[in-house]
Amino acid sequence: MSVKALGGKDFDVNIGDSLVHVIDASVKITDGRKVKTVRGIPVGFIDGPVSAEATIKLDHENYLLVEAQAKQAGSWKGIEPFDISFMAEVTAGSKNIEVFGALPQLDEILNMKAEGGEEDTTTIKCIVTSKDFIKINGVPYLTSDEVRDL
Repeated sequence: MSVKALGGKDFDVNIGDSLVHVIDASVKITDGRKVKTVRGIPVGFIDGPVSAEATIKLDHENYLLVEAQAKQAGSWKGIEPFDISFMAEVTAGSKNIEVFGALPQLDEILNMKAEGGEEDTTTIKCIVTSKDFIKINGVPYLTSDEVRDL
């Protein structure tokens, strides 16, 4: 018996309070932990900085939903950080990625082919600015020790 695997069509994506349909999306975490060595031999690790970003590619209709936030803020740079959630559930399981404090930065504002045949797309990169950072299926990426007193 085969079970449906989790795929891109299964995800609902919310930017703030708006449900958007994305063409492509990714969330990347950069974890700055490094190996501690003595005489070239690993003897543990040292915590380092962390950062994360989400990248979403939108068609024009869904881009307009984000543009409405820019208009309301008075400019693209005036948009306050928002949360993004990527949620999917199938018989084989679920995946819920939450990105907190996503600060939008226009990355590719025009992507079109002169001969046609493809729709125009816009890519927005969102850097994570919140200490809540990222949660994966409700589990925070950062430890409670790391974010204490922040």
